[in-house]
Parts: sequence; C-alpha cells; structure tokens
Amino acid sequence: MKRISLLFSMTFLLMLGAWAQKAMTPPHVMVVPDLIYCKAHGYVQQFDNNGITETVPDYERALSEDPSLHAVLTQVAQLINDRNQDIVIIDLLEAINNAKADAAMAAANNGDQSESVEEAIIRNSEADILIKVQFDLLKNGPQYQVSYTITGTDAYTNRMFAPVEGMGAPSTSANPVVLLREAVYNHMNAFLDKVLAYYTGMTTKGRMVAFEIKTTSTSAVNMSSKVGEYTLREQIEDFLYDNSVDGNGLDRVKSGNTFMQYQGVYIPLVATIRGRQRKQGAKDVAQKMVTYLEQKGVTADYKVRGLGKVNIYIR
Repeated sequence: MKRISLLFSMTFLLMLGAWAQKAMTPPHVMVVPDLIYCKAHGYVQQFDNNGITETVPDYERALSEDPSLHAVLTQVAQLINDRNQDIVIIDLLEAINNAKADAAMAAANNGDQSESVEEAIIRNSEADILIKVQFDLLKNGPQYQVSYTITGTDAYTNRMFAPVEGMGAPSTSANPVVLLREAVYNHMNAFLDKVLAYYTGMTTKGRMVAFEIKTTSTSAVNMSSKVGEYTLREQIEDFLYDNSVDGNGLDRVKSGNTFMQYQGVYIPLVATIRGRQRKQGAKDVAQKMVTYLEQKGVTADYKVRGLGKVNIYIR
C-alpha cells in the first residue's frame, strides 16, 4: 500500500511539474549580431551617455549592408525554433522599425535623447533574452571554415551567460550560413538548456532592474520630506520592497537628499496587472511607482531606457 501511495505521489509531482513548466510564460528571444562583429565590420555608432561616449551596434546598417548577416541570424533563430517551438522569436528588423516609429513620435513631442538607438530597439523588442552571434569566415587554400561564438545575454542587464564557441569543419563551400548551421547544429540543445535554465531562474529570483529616482529643480519635496507618515525616501523603499522578490537588491543603493540609485532590484517576472496575471517588465513597475506616489500627493513621471533601466522624476 505504501509503495502504491509513493508511486501515486511521484506521478502527481511529475504531472504538477510538467503543468507548471507548460503554464510558465515562454521566453521572448531576439537574435542579434554581437558588438564584436559590428565593430569588426564598421557597423557601429557613437552615443553620448551623460558626457561619456559609448560605441553601440548599428543594427539597421549591419542588416542593410551585410547580405549574409540577416540570413545567419535567421538560421540561428530557426535552429532554436526547431528544438523548442514554445520560445517566442522576435524579429530584429521588426524591432528596428518599431524603434524608428517610436523615435519619430518622441521627436514630434520634444522627447529627450537619453536613450541609445540600441537601447530603443531592445526596449521595443520586449525580449527577455538576446542571442548574440559573432562569426568569421576563414579561408585556407581552397577550403573555408567558420569560427563562431553564440552567447545568451539578459536583455535587461546585458549579463552574458551560456557562451558556445568553436570552429566548423573545413569545407569547399564559402556560404557562411551553411557552414554556421553545420558548426553549431550539435551544440544547440546544450545551449538552449542553459538559456531555458537561466530564464526559469528568473521565475524564482526575479529579474534585475536598475532604478534612479531624483527630484527636479521645480520639485516641492526632497528625499527627506515627509510624505504622509514617512519620508519620501522611506515611501520609495517600502514600495520597492513590496514590488520586488523579498527586497532583493535594495541594499545596493546610493542616495542623497535629491536622488536614490539602485544598482538592481529583482522584480517578479509575473505579477497581477489590471486584475490579471501577466509577464511584468520594468515599465509596469515604473507605472505602479508613479501611481503610488501620486496617491501620496507626489507628482512624478518615468522614462525607461532599454528594458532594465528606469528613471523616475519627482516633479
């Protein structure tokens, strides 16, 4: 009887695990050229990030000038989809077009230019994970080989994980799409296992979002001002604690009388939004914070850079 009961319990747990895995919102993935590839081929642009010049990929130029690149990215996406059709593949070209439309609307409304083109594309993609691809076609006499690196990257933090690199077998073909497919084909299962394990970890640990909250020159309050029962600083801390996974990340903070900077707060991957369980992004928490502050009599608005950086402005 005990053996039957144990067998039933194990079967139930396996069924429950399978149901939970199926019910979990699948990851959204976008395949992009690595910055290394873009630099090597001149597909980059400069971005002024608060006085610091940064080099970022120019995805649009890369796709328009490099005929083999889009085919390679599509091939990698196809290999992913062949192995797991639940993964949502986001097309880079579509994200670029959405970002351009968003930029045109922002310019018409005198929007700020604090976000790089790359950040805007990633934000419009709403990807969870970027698959960054770097490859080189090498020639040795009559034969060709492709060297490659494929890296999973957290779209919110730019944290890299699960790198796969190697060299394909020599071939008389000079088609990088064919050579890359042959080179990575047998490694894709292990790579996807690591990608999915990383994403599954987000469901328990949350995903990291950087917050910068600051008062403006016209603000009537600062971080030490009483807002209801507590100071503005304490109200913000309490809000982030209630909207994070056990307050993880709240200890990594710099603050002064006019600002608070959190290196990374772990927000739940899924939350109740407008009465329904939905996948949650940084913009959802930002909007919640603005609403929360307004209920305390504090006017604020927000700006999301990329996917994982939130600026809250206290007016």
